Parts: sequence; C-alpha cells; structure tokens
Amino acid sequence: MEKYLPLIIGLGSPVLLGLGGLISWFLKNRKEELQTIEERAMENRIETYKQILYPFIVLFTNGAEQKEKDKATKEIGSIEYRKAAFNLITFGSDHMVKTYNSMMQSFYKGEAESNPRATLEKFSKFLLAIRKDVNNKNTKLNNWAMLEFMITDIEKLTGNNTK
Repeated sequence: MEKYLPLIIGLGSPVLLGLGGLISWFLKNRKEELQTIEERAMENRIETYKQILYPFIVLFTNGAEQKEKDKATKEIGSIEYRKAAFNLITFGSDHMVKTYNSMMQSFYKGEAESNPRATLEKFSKFLLAIRKDVNNKNTKLNNWAMLEFMITDIEKLTGNNTK
C-alpha cells in the first residue's frame, strides 16, 4: 500500500483540483443565473409600478386638463390597470401590497374629498414602499418627503418638517 501512496497522491491532487474547479464553475454559473432572474423580476416590478403610478401622476398634475384627469380616473378601472395591479399583488412584497391596498381603499371610499391629508399620506407611503422595494431598502426619507416635490406648502399639510 505504501508503494502506491505517491501514485495516489500524484493522481488524487489533479482529480481534487478538477473536482473543485467543476464545483466552483457550477456555483458561479448558478449565481449568475439567479442574478439574471432577479434583474428580470426587478425590471418587471418597475414596469408594473410605472403602470400603477401613471394615472396618479396625471391626477396630481396641476396643468392637466379635466379631460385628461377623467381619462386617468377611468384608466384605474381598465383591464390593463387591473392586470398591473394583479402583478403588483402577486409579485410585490407584503409591505408593498399592504400600502397599495390601503391607498386604493382610501380612493374607493372617497376619502380624497373628505380627508385629503389621510389620502395623501397613504399615497406617500405607497411611493416610499416602491422606493424601498426597487433599490433603497435603507432609505432615510420619510413618506412625506416623497411628496415634497409636488406640494408647495407641504409643511402646512404635515404640521412639521418633512426631512
């Protein structure tokens, strides 16, 4: 047995190196596949968020004509919008789904007219959830900071500083 030891060591080392190389290649390949899948999923989520947000962008635009706003409101009830909403509900995080549902319930109940602050707060939480879901999980922004760009007197609405 001892006379075969140098032969076993001589053949065993390349075999182990080859096996280690194969395992390393397999793990690297698998990691790249998972990364590609995650990138495609992120692209789909971003496209879904764009579709969900478009009618709200129109509704919150000061210069938009009433005809455009009516069209945006109708779009929320369209099949394409519902399809995007199903994608959000199916592929979004739990937090994303909860903030979207809360925001939509607010609109369904007509809270925008009776309590615009609460409705805007739910919308801002939804925007912040999108921000966190897409890339910035550790963002330091609060929900009101998400609306600061479009509301000139946001301090009056929030009663404090948004930063």
